[in-house]
Amino acid sequence: MRWNNVKITIFKELRGIFRDKKSFHKLLLLPLLIPFIIFLFGFLSDFMENTNYTVGINYELTPEEKEILKEYKNLELETYKNEDELKQAYDIGDIVGYIVKEDNQYTIYTDNSSTSSEAIYYYSSAYLEEYAKTLATNYLINENIDPNLVFNNIIVDAKSLNEEDEEASSMFIVLLSLPITYVLMIVVMACITVATDATSGEKERGTLETILTFPVNSSDLVTGKYLATAILGLIIGLFSYMLTLPSIYLSKLMFTTFKDLNVIINFKMFFLALVIIIISSFLAAGVCIALSGKAKTYKEAQSSLQFVSFFPMIPYFVQIMEVDNSIFNLIPIANCGMALNDITMNKFNLNSFIIIVLSSLIYIIIILFYISKQYKSEKTLFG
Repeated sequence: MRWNNVKITIFKELRGIFRDKKSFHKLLLLPLLIPFIIFLFGFLSDFMENTNYTVGINYELTPEEKEILKEYKNLELETYKNEDELKQAYDIGDIVGYIVKEDNQYTIYTDNSSTSSEAIYYYSSAYLEEYAKTLATNYLINENIDPNLVFNNIIVDAKSLNEEDEEASSMFIVLLSLPITYVLMIVVMACITVATDATSGEKERGTLETILTFPVNSSDLVTGKYLATAILGLIIGLFSYMLTLPSIYLSKLMFTTFKDLNVIINFKMFFLALVIIIISSFLAAGVCIALSGKAKTYKEAQSSLQFVSFFPMIPYFVQIMEVDNSIFNLIPIANCGMALNDITMNKFNLNSFIIIVLSSLIYIIIILFYISKQYKSEKTLFG
């Protein structure tokens, strides 16, 4: 193998991407969406927490209810004479829902198709439950019964089993899982862009045959194209990850929703993340080069590679469903996403990390062996 030819091929492929303004701007724009996603998530969360919901009622508030409502600043209650007036007020938009009282029964009416319906029901039901407890407490006191014997006869407390991340919450998991999933998706998309143009694109344009007339063999050519694909994926992946962490810190300062987030960046975390991004870039590059080599046209290659971009999404769904992610340690590309997720969330597990790294290296070796055989075939080179 002539490494000078390999180096020339690498520069040629990377120069082609940078000269293609459409592809280059697309790859540059994708990482910039990460801060937008995080800040939008924080803005919407703060907006929902600070939104006031005006709910109509057909009864007069008691002094106890008025006192309870001081704790629910998001809920404002307006009194109407009857249910017909409540419906009319809702239809014209004066209220977002209403509560109808008949004897001791309270019915909460909300529009289930509205995104705010869950918040309205939560605040309304919480206020009514607190009011019911207040009425019960007053009754017990009037009957000379200690309310603590009824309501506080047991004490319930909660402790996190993860001492290193006791402040972690579902919000924390969702916040980090989405952008980190997007980091791996960007790596795959970058590899797809380079691989499709470097293989099927050149076959479609007929330039691959011309290149092989020069003093360069197929091994030098394919190695250069593979390394160029992996290098661009690595650059874009690192750029994306480096945008993710500062965005989280800024969101912590800007939005009250994220004020309790505890993200610690140190050399160990960055080194492990770098290892995972490198492996995922070389793995994705191999898969993309192998699959695009079978395609005869650029569009056919893009179509055959679309499903690869879904693999990085697996860790995100695993986090939402709270299933044991160890069963996914052997799924290529997806396992890198889960490792990167765990590293960023300070949940590093050495055994899982070793399994993911070793399995990914084995996949890379197998794919490279397949590519070396594949691109010795005239059918692959010339379609």
